[in-house]
Amino acid sequence: MRPDFYILSWNDLLVSLLFIAFSIFLIKKWKLGLENTLLVGTLRTFVQLTLMGYVLTWFFDQQHWAFMLTLLFIMIVIASYEGTRRQKNDIPHFFPAMLAALLGSAVLILGTILLFILDVEPWYSPYAAIPIGGMIIGNGLNSTALTANRFVSELKHREKEIETLLALGATPKLAVYDSMKASIHAALIPNINAMMTVGLVQLPGVMTGQILAGIDPIIAVRYQIMIMYMWFTTATLANMIMLAIVYRQFFTKKLQLRRELLREKA
Repeated sequence: MRPDFYILSWNDLLVSLLFIAFSIFLIKKWKLGLENTLLVGTLRTFVQLTLMGYVLTWFFDQQHWAFMLTLLFIMIVIASYEGTRRQKNDIPHFFPAMLAALLGSAVLILGTILLFILDVEPWYSPYAAIPIGGMIIGNGLNSTALTANRFVSELKHREKEIETLLALGATPKLAVYDSMKASIHAALIPNINAMMTVGLVQLPGVMTGQILAGIDPIIAVRYQIMIMYMWFTTATLANMIMLAIVYRQFFTKKLQLRRELLREKA
């Protein structure tokens, strides 16, 4: 007989520290020097997620569209800042590019899910908007950050080719088009690989969590399929919006390649 619910107590959670202890043993054995970093990460994971649990409990009690839109916008701003801060190169106007990419993909994809796929009532219900919005923003952040780094690398690699194309009269967009394609292609590979292997090699965390919480596996599978499609579309759309803004920053008003932007931060 299938249980309806697996309740994870605090004592049960403490037992999971055995995984960390085992990891520390392996790290010490291989002399990787990551023991302190792992201990700090373990503590921060516990504290941050525990606090977030209480914060989310309060968030879920808020039933007002203005609060929900403000919260989602703050999440997008924070993600955009983090994406900008982690870049290896100083890209002019990268923050607004990230903001536009994440905001545009969130509005289109989250809006479609809430209004037309899940038919959430009311549409700003925090039980749907917060977790789904968080997944969209997080996936968009990871993909655009990866794409931006790869794009700069492609520009370095193709520097002479780009300048030759510019000298022959090509527009900046045409000169870097292959670099843009290669960057997006590289960023989408992890998402495609996940779609190819899901259900065969791995059971995704969202689906596994729902099943453990007592949700019918068929329903959990439907949610996971929607999420996989959502992730891929988010990555594709956010990358294209971001690059449409970013590539212009690498050229002067005279349509010359700005080589100084290809150097990494000091």
